[in-house]
Amino acid sequence: MKKIVSATFTLIIFVVLMAKTANWFLNFNEEINQFLNVVMFSLIGLAYLVMAYVWDQRLLKLVIAICGIFLIAMNLVEKSITIDIIGIVCILTPMLVAKFQAENIFARR
Repeated sequence: MKKIVSATFTLIIFVVLMAKTANWFLNFNEEINQFLNVVMFSLIGLAYLVMAYVWDQRLLKLVIAICGIFLIAMNLVEKSITIDIIGIVCILTPMLVAKFQAENIFARR
């Protein structure tokens, strides 16, 4: 079951990535582009929620889960510069946490 969910999630991410790339050449209309953005940010948020479940430390779980929830919830509110900046921070924070945690793990060995 886990493999099926993982494969489906990967396939959906790949389709959204290909659609976003095709948008550069085909110039989709605004509704399709907005739909792709909603799906893309929701998938990233969902991936961060799953990632938060994996971590052992409570603070890291909380930070990553909040970032995931915000990325999903930002699709429901009106767009503004502040929301966009917080969204960028929420995208980068879990990646930086994972990178520095991996460096700490390998440095201890």
